[in-house]
Amino acid sequence: MNIVDDIIMGSSPVEEVRAIDKSDFKDNHLDGQKPLVIRGFASNWEALKKWNLEYFASLESSSAVNVLNGEYIQGTQKFKSGDFQAFINDLRKEENRDEKTYLAAMNIFNYFPELKKDTDFSLYSSFTSFNLKLAWIGPRGTISGLHADNINNMYTQIQGRKLFIIASRRYNKRMYPSKKYIAGAIGSRVDINDYSEKKFPRFSEVEFSHVILEPGDVLFLPKKWWHYVESLDTSISINNFGYSRTEKYTIALVEHIKDYLHRKGWYKPNNCLCHKIVDGKRVLHD
Repeated sequence: MNIVDDIIMGSSPVEEVRAIDKSDFKDNHLDGQKPLVIRGFASNWEALKKWNLEYFASLESSSAVNVLNGEYIQGTQKFKSGDFQAFINDLRKEENRDEKTYLAAMNIFNYFPELKKDTDFSLYSSFTSFNLKLAWIGPRGTISGLHADNINNMYTQIQGRKLFIIASRRYNKRMYPSKKYIAGAIGSRVDINDYSEKKFPRFSEVEFSHVILEPGDVLFLPKKWWHYVESLDTSISINNFGYSRTEKYTIALVEHIKDYLHRKGWYKPNNCLCHKIVDGKRVLHD
């Protein structure tokens, strides 16, 4: 049973502002670990003015990118290697926009360093020691199911709209955490597009908030807060996972070790997004 609309109807809006200074942001949201929407925060970014499918199609890249098809947190879809230009050109074709192929977690500035000047996360990054900025590009209907990232996240919508449904980490047990390996995150076993109250009875006790991000809007999401993300249009987004100096040598280090052990096959070797079994052997997806 799909309960997305039911959750939205029973949820509250995320706190939002039109402007905020750094001290207020740090004291009440970064340190206070409270979600916040800043409407129009990125309206003056160069990214808002020029990042679109046509512009991306003009960028030259010979490097492979990670693409996936369908909802992958609770589903069985995996990352696969693909070509950036081919992906963008396919997405530009109207007839392909109902396909759920999704460019996820792309370290875009590694591919196109000249784009760094097009964004400004300094409201947040002035308080962090290490920042990982990732792009997310895909058609309407792409979904990242309920999951919780291990680090604070500032998420900016560049093109199209995205729905976020979020819940506090105090509901961890009611979210039925999954044992699937997801780099830097933990997934829920609950699929709100195919919900079973019999299997997950305490999920109904979770209190949710929701927001639809428009182009230029930013969502600050504290670490370990649960969230579901759905693209309502063809969408371009970029986020910043920011680590403090302490987190750089604790959380980031632990995640690096887990990733190393996972790739070696010593930590959650088969229940993941990145590997498959071929002829009895564990290999990375193509």
